Amino acid sequence: MIFWVVLSGFFDAMHIGFGVVSALIVLVTFNSIRTVHFFEDQRDSITSVRFHKFIAFVPWLIVEIVKSAIQVAGMILHPKTDIEPSVVTFRVDLPSAHAKMVLGNSITLTPGTLTVDIKGDQFIVHALSPKTYAGIVDDSLPRKVLGVFSPDDHPVVHDVSITHSNLDLPKL
Repeated sequence: MIFWVVLSGFFDAMHIGFGVVSALIVLVTFNSIRTVHFFEDQRDSITSVRFHKFIAFVPWLIVEIVKSAIQVAGMILHPKTDIEPSVVTFRVDLPSAHAKMVLGNSITLTPGTLTVDIKGDQFIVHALSPKTYAGIVDDSLPRKVLGVFSPDDHPVVHDVSITHSNLDLPKL
């Protein structure tokens, strides 16, 4: 709410009051939604998050997003760059549904990749090129997510299958 007030530039009682009411509505709604469990292993507590690792994970992810955005922009701006659309299927060994959700969202936030589906431990990811999915296959991103949720350090990604699209994309 403070962020909104600073950006909006409205400091009168009416706008601040609307902000307080809106924040309360969101809190009440979230409280009622958080008791619904969509998956069996979703009952794990937010206390399983290692906050000091999470605080380190966020800036690392932001840097990775920026690096990937520059890489994808280069692919778009240089028409001779080969784009090899691929579907990457893999399984993960993560401790909870929350960890899988964070991994899926982190993959989708990174330009050039999109988490298409998550079924149990299996992820299906669409990627523009081998460079864009390298951080998944080499286990660097999944291990960072594991570090947020568990002190264990073990390989996370296994059973990787990569299907390259044979579409004839127009060359510019």
